[in-house]
Amino acid sequence: VIANLPARPIEKGIAGPGLLAQIIIDKYTDHLPIHRQIQRFEREGIKLSASTLTDWIGATCTLLDPLYEVLRKQVLSSNYLQADETPIKVLDKGKKGTTHRGYHWVYHSVQERLVLFDYREGRGREGPTECLKDFKGHLQTDGYIVYEDFDKKPGMILLHCMAHARRKFDEAKDNDLVRASYVLTEMQKLYALERQGK
Repeated sequence: VIANLPARPIEKGIAGPGLLAQIIIDKYTDHLPIHRQIQRFEREGIKLSASTLTDWIGATCTLLDPLYEVLRKQVLSSNYLQADETPIKVLDKGKKGTTHRGYHWVYHSVQERLVLFDYREGRGREGPTECLKDFKGHLQTDGYIVYEDFDKKPGMILLHCMAHARRKFDEAKDNDLVRASYVLTEMQKLYALERQGK
């Protein structure tokens, strides 16, 4: 008689949930690359290959998909989002050792204090258009051109970021110090109201 094997997060995998969580946290929170994790395991007498760790990470990410979908629904059901995109280096599968530029489109639900990352290969409007297709409410952005048509969408109000507007007046001080300084002083009053509102 052979007892049933204990339940494992990855089918036919030997890694338990604690080990998988540690590998994910080390890689994505503490930015510890796989090769350094392998070196750390080797110091403890554990031999793991890069392909094994990569497979475990991929399988664990698949396990997290339902949580990501719940997060997505919760963030996009907010009535006020802040959106921005940031470039990231992505390893290129076709050319070993090289990277290409990808983008994390970030959606911040301010009231719920939640953040949604939506990876896209490019910086075009397709990403936010698809992600925000059902969004209704206020969308605050930096004025990047891909957002310009969102204010025409029913149920959506487009807001722009005061910090980006302020930057232009700060740059204008060399051209017209008096008028630029006046606007910057008035903007400080808005920031004071914002602090009071928080």
